[in-house]
Amino acid sequence: MSLNFYQALGKTETWPNLSQVSPASLTYDDVLLVPQTLTEVSSRKKTDVSVKFGPFVLKKPIVASPMDTVSGERMARLMYKLGGLAFMPRVFINEALTACRRLQKDKVEAVYSIGLKNAAADATQFKKLGIKVLLLDVAHGGMKNVVETAAEIQAKLKLTVIAGNIVSFDQAMSYKKAGLKIARVGVGGGGLCTTRLVAGTGFPQLSAVFETVSSGLEIIADGGIRKPADFSKAIAAGARVIMIGSMLAGTEEAPGEVEGGFKKARGQASEDYMKDNGSKLGEFRSAEGITTMVPYKGSAEWIINDLIGGLRSAMSYVGAKNIADFQKNAQFAMASPAAQGENVAHIIYNKK
Repeated sequence: MSLNFYQALGKTETWPNLSQVSPASLTYDDVLLVPQTLTEVSSRKKTDVSVKFGPFVLKKPIVASPMDTVSGERMARLMYKLGGLAFMPRVFINEALTACRRLQKDKVEAVYSIGLKNAAADATQFKKLGIKVLLLDVAHGGMKNVVETAAEIQAKLKLTVIAGNIVSFDQAMSYKKAGLKIARVGVGGGGLCTTRLVAGTGFPQLSAVFETVSSGLEIIADGGIRKPADFSKAIAAGARVIMIGSMLAGTEEAPGEVEGGFKKARGQASEDYMKDNGSKLGEFRSAEGITTMVPYKGSAEWIINDLIGGLRSAMSYVGAKNIADFQKNAQFAMASPAAQGENVAHIIYNKK
């Protein structure tokens, strides 16, 4: 992971000891990656973006979010074909097991999601089908019950259990002490999420990656990815893989039908989702996500290629032949609001 921040005239400082800004305040737009000197990567084609992720070796460090308008069997097949991985959404157990059997028949690897309720029993069912990795899918991964349940299932069933979502070093260390290896990181930064507006709870996403990778866990950076640059910055900061959700909504492989050139996209904490899954809004529960219609985008393959192409380009600027080199050699520079404005193709602005 790179915690290296460029100041000026060759001088650097290391996160969290930053002189210009609070180390807990950083989002992807707050930084740029600094082009490096005398690099030796002559072509983006010579960059290796493969990573080891739990028991998997992925050709690309990308996973699809366990949202029911993003990941389904078609998305799982495409992600596996392209060298990534899909996280299947949490659904009724019989439905999930049926999908698992179909995918396994085609030898398609995926990560399957379970909830706290009936976690051990559901995990046992997946274990019988030969599944390697499960996600304990809970919004607040800092709960004691989440950590204990994940650790117990992992120990008893000899599975890799991913838990989350978390954002801080202390939360990550509680996972590490419990024997967990992988954490899903990010609260409130998703494109269909309103947790920060409803609960006032969250953490700037780039700082969350810095915080959690400092524990030594493998990190899934989940949320806040709006463009290829964000993807590259998250990998440079030390994330093992990047979870993509709303960017993949509306694609051909995402579940749902095309209606008038649009497909439905919804957060897993949206009112629409909760109504379909037996949860009631009221005094003790508010919706923390939205439902919308997004333009049909065609195949998700071009979005995945765009993200990975941006990563390869970033690696060439840094002079990194592989992800380990990228995370070792990358430098960040703070970007002022004016610099952020300079980032865009500004010929289309200031026409007065």
